[in-house]
Amino acid sequence: MRSFIVLGHRAALTPDFSLNDLPGSAGRLDILCRCVTAAFCLSHGIRRDVTVYLVLQNQIVIRLEGARLKHLNPDERSTGALLQKALKAHQEHPKSEIESTPGIFIYQGTLSDVLARVRERVYVLHEAGRPITELDLPQDVAFVLSDHLDFQPDEEALFNDYARLSLGPLSLHADHCVAIVHNHLDRAQFANRTLLV
Repeated sequence: MRSFIVLGHRAALTPDFSLNDLPGSAGRLDILCRCVTAAFCLSHGIRRDVTVYLVLQNQIVIRLEGARLKHLNPDERSTGALLQKALKAHQEHPKSEIESTPGIFIYQGTLSDVLARVRERVYVLHEAGRPITELDLPQDVAFVLSDHLDFQPDEEALFNDYARLSLGPLSLHADHCVAIVHNHLDRAQFANRTLLV
């Protein structure tokens, strides 16, 4: 299983935003939408072995599970509509975890809660980390990354026990980071299969 934990520092906590203005009215929810499509969408299918956790302002968590996911299309607006529907469901049931559409769950939670929940080995993506190409990563792995803002001091404090990995010396868009990680792991996975044949 591959997991991506994406922090949305200003992402909307309520569904009262315009799907035509995800960057402005939804607090850069467009970035999270692009991360979702990068995590799941293949040319002609969906990655089923992926989970994405969207941590909204360290208050709400939206979890997307590839094994159950339906209705996901590779565009920001329709992904935004799925997240909007999740936020509406959360308004109606704020005290419990609820599945708003197949494979999309929402609940009150924090980054700390998510880190305690994931079972995969966790790495933090950061330009100052060790190059990802130097490590032989397991396929069961989780990556933490931020939206357009840097990690906050309270978040950094949670990362003391986790190694930092770098995808390169420059700061990249979050969704590009997801795609690069997938490419790196895919190459390793299929190279190992070739060696076994």
